[in-house]
Amino acid sequence: MNQKPNRLPYFFMIPVLVSIMASTSSCQKDVKNEFTGQETNLTIKFTPVVRYDTARMYFDTTTYTNVWNESFVVTSFKFYIRAIRLSNSNTGKAFEIAADKYFLVDFKDSLSTLVKVGVLPSNYNRLSFILGVDSTHNVSGAQTDALDPAKGMFWAWNTGYIFAKFEGTSPSSTAPGKRFTYHIGGFKTGEDVNKEIQLLFPFGTGVNMEGGKTAEINVTADVYDWFSTPHDIKISKLNSIMTAGTEAKQVADNYSKMFTVMTAKTE
Repeated sequence: MNQKPNRLPYFFMIPVLVSIMASTSSCQKDVKNEFTGQETNLTIKFTPVVRYDTARMYFDTTTYTNVWNESFVVTSFKFYIRAIRLSNSNTGKAFEIAADKYFLVDFKDSLSTLVKVGVLPSNYNRLSFILGVDSTHNVSGAQTDALDPAKGMFWAWNTGYIFAKFEGTSPSSTAPGKRFTYHIGGFKTGEDVNKEIQLLFPFGTGVNMEGGKTAEINVTADVYDWFSTPHDIKISKLNSIMTAGTEAKQVADNYSKMFTVMTAKTE
């Protein structure tokens, strides 16, 4: 099993506890009910990395090696997030940004990696969000803003959106141009790859976000995680995923653990 010892203090994404977490969320106190005054201006900064956060990822020119010793170069890496939520696992207080607000994090567009939102002042030690697009937006055809088809993340009216995209080249690929293409999506029963991501701040330490001030949460996204645990994904055997189904679900299971909160602070 592929362990990540340097992530253990930070990482909190345990699929088997989804039902427990849902129950906990339902008992949390909404910070909105206690709020008076100014919001905190929060920036969630996403950074692409490779191999357990040890190296920043760069496009087109740098060669990396996955867990299967397959070398690869990254040409595209992006994903949708929604339903951003801040909470405190000790006090039970929580604040959720509008669930229908979508953000496309595209690592070739530096501005999109800075997700800026207003949050209500409180002490938080957990960040969560959903990676994916809900069924309603998937069947509503081409849309605007982050869901604009011009962003390159729309399949078709009947198949909906690509939730996460990872493309590159590798000598291990048998596809033309040695390309590999992983376009992950699916919202129907048995194909749904929407993933709730739950992340603790480093060591679970709470950060007091004060009204009128700015705060920053730095989150890494590790492409290394697309290739293993719990499923073995080898470029030599699977160089293309372009539809919903079993293979897309396996890759989504893998990448659901690619995030880590590295720092969280108020300035």
